[in-house]
Amino acid sequence: CYNIAFFTGVHVRRLILACLLAGIACISHAEPLRVVSSIKPLQLLVSAIGGPAVDSRLLLLPDFSPHDARLKPSQWQMLESAELLVWVGPELERFLATAMEGRGNVLGLQAAIGAVGADDPHIWMSLAHVAAMAHQLRDRLSQLRPDEAARFHGNTEQFLIRLQALGASFAAGLKQDLPHYLLPHNGYSHFERQYGLVAGALLSESDEHLPGTAHLAALRSRLLKGEFDCVFREPQQSARLINRLLSGVDVQVVPLDPMGATLSEADTTNGTGFERYYRKLGEAFLACRQAGLVRLADPG
Repeated sequence: CYNIAFFTGVHVRRLILACLLAGIACISHAEPLRVVSSIKPLQLLVSAIGGPAVDSRLLLLPDFSPHDARLKPSQWQMLESAELLVWVGPELERFLATAMEGRGNVLGLQAAIGAVGADDPHIWMSLAHVAAMAHQLRDRLSQLRPDEAARFHGNTEQFLIRLQALGASFAAGLKQDLPHYLLPHNGYSHFERQYGLVAGALLSESDEHLPGTAHLAALRSRLLKGEFDCVFREPQQSARLINRLLSGVDVQVVPLDPMGATLSEADTTNGTGFERYYRKLGEAFLACRQAGLVRLADPG
């Protein structure tokens, strides 16, 4: 009896140890997947697809331009600790090109959806591109967490259904009386093509260069003639430059937030942040259209 009891006790201890190790493995595997996105719109997209199974982190604060940023030591640490790194590609985030080389855990969305070489790397403003990016994210997350694949597929399907409905509402609102507007820089062509808008005039070709004196004078002349229904203004824009341009001009100024700088923390973490972001983007163009209708109704 002693020997039987001894071996039974050994087996029990081994069984307990095995259960404890299995429990630890389950806890470890249940930890959210660490995903670092280069810019806010991509972080919001990752959150929408990944839900609570993903720890969606942001590398670059939205009040900095992705064209000319510099990595800090803390940001390097984020890159090293990430299980997946998501960015648009070198045409947008040039500052990341060297840092992304040689890493096997990188998802470059512009290349993944076949949009390399496009004239405008702000690909998240096109719903067709957003759908393609969502599918790429879904598949990569599913590879990294196969047991969560069904969740990722379901999240993607529901997200795209809601986003398509949102896009349809904007298409209905912008299908006639198209607005004429002044944009801060070239970066909205995907959105304009999505809704059949006439390409807006540009304050600058890019947000990396200040406009020349002659260009500013020509724009100011057009503003004084009332050629624009509104002027879009981004949070990152120089207040001094825009105030100088609009001094004495009666025109509606509409906030436009292409990088999601004005979104709250709740918008970022609740999984509906991209929809909130895109809604604000569309509502800005609708507000410009409304300003034009008001101006036409009361030209004096």
